Amino acid sequence: MGPTDGIQRGAKVQYLGGPIKIPVGDGILGRVFNVVGQPIDEAGDVSATDHWPMFRDPPPLTEQSTKVEILETGIKVIDLLEPYVKGGKVRFVWWLLGLVKPF
Repeated sequence: MGPTDGIQRGAKVQYLGGPIKIPVGDGILGRVFNVVGQPIDEAGDVSATDHWPMFRDPPPLTEQSTKVEILETGIKVIDLLEPYVKGGKVRFVWWLLGLVKPF
């Protein structure tokens, strides 16, 4: 994926053989990527064990957990004052910044 300047209806395109794929595996832990899976942290090449399509089918309902789990953001203040439930909707705590009064 690159710049889309000048693209219009009827333009010739090139098929690259499949959907956008992103690297997965232990080799990508701690790395920073852009939206299409390219490293942007200047730490060299990616040693990914596999590449998965960006858009995949969700797991079947029988494999999904119904247990309530807390999402650890890694930001101690947020984890302490307003913990989030995994899979739930997340709203940023603007009142911590003093921008909005708390509810």
